[in-house]
Amino acid sequence: FSVDYFNGGYALISILNGDRFLVVPEDADTPDDVDADIVILKRPVDHIYLVATSAMCLFDALDSLDAIALSGTKADRWYVENAKTAMQDGDILYAGKYSRPDYELILATGCKLAIESTMINHTPEVKEKLQELGIPVLVEQSSLEEHPLGRTEWIKLYAALMDKED
Repeated sequence: FSVDYFNGGYALISILNGDRFLVVPEDADTPDDVDADIVILKRPVDHIYLVATSAMCLFDALDSLDAIALSGTKADRWYVENAKTAMQDGDILYAGKYSRPDYELILATGCKLAIESTMINHTPEVKEKLQELGIPVLVEQSSLEEHPLGRTEWIKLYAALMDKED
């Protein structure tokens, strides 16, 4: 992935699979001349359905678990203690695994973004349905990184989403 920063606080995230996301600051306007294939994400990016389990520790490190509303993993399966606690407290709800999401719950919570692992490629109809429902899908690809530090570097992508680059 890469993140390009522009004047005014805009960030363009480009992922190896060709997906691109323009993160627009909360008080800024969306530019008129954005390519049709770029997904617009207006800050705050919250009410996230996080299915890519490897990203949870990165959101935790950014102190951004409050942006996660839904999980694709049940509370008792989490190795990230803060995620487990948030689910036990009802702050993050289980919304089904990648291949069988609870679309009604996802819509009812006002989900703004689904972050999926590459496993979603095995069930493309789920990604298509989420997009059909107006939910952008970011396919997290840190598992394709050859080195552990490359996987950890994905924190920069999430920092751009959360406006926590510092």
